[in-house]
Amino acid sequence: MQHLVWLWFWFFMGMGTYWSKRAYFLVTGPNPIANSYAQFWQRCWVPLLIRAISDSVLFWICFTPALLTQGLSYLGWSSFSGVVGLVTQFAPVAFLAGTAFDSVVDIAISKVPFLNGWLPQMPDPLPSKVPTNQQVQDQKDEGGK
Repeated sequence: MQHLVWLWFWFFMGMGTYWSKRAYFLVTGPNPIANSYAQFWQRCWVPLLIRAISDSVLFWICFTPALLTQGLSYLGWSSFSGVVGLVTQFAPVAFLAGTAFDSVVDIAISKVPFLNGWLPQMPDPLPSKVPTNQQVQDQKDEGGK
């Protein structure tokens, strides 16, 4: 039991690492969705919770090898079934699984048509504080009249 808790800890650490990377780019990026990390968590907690649940289900499936092996075979990825044992035995692999599962779920939730209309998405970028070229031109036109 203690080994399972240890694996889950490292899985969540991997997932948190991916969340931290996303938070950094969504706060400081060219189209920020928040002005601070606290605001990021306030605006994004629902999509992140849904992703955490989805990631956890995928990780839990790794502890049911028969189910995962059949699922991989169905997708034509039966050669990956040997990886299942690694994910459920070693902490570094659980960490990498947390990072990988969350990045895949992040892409799937935002890009797969039937999922992105059904599951909550990350919020839209904040309004731009930098005036656009059209706004600058309009201000010049108003000032010159």
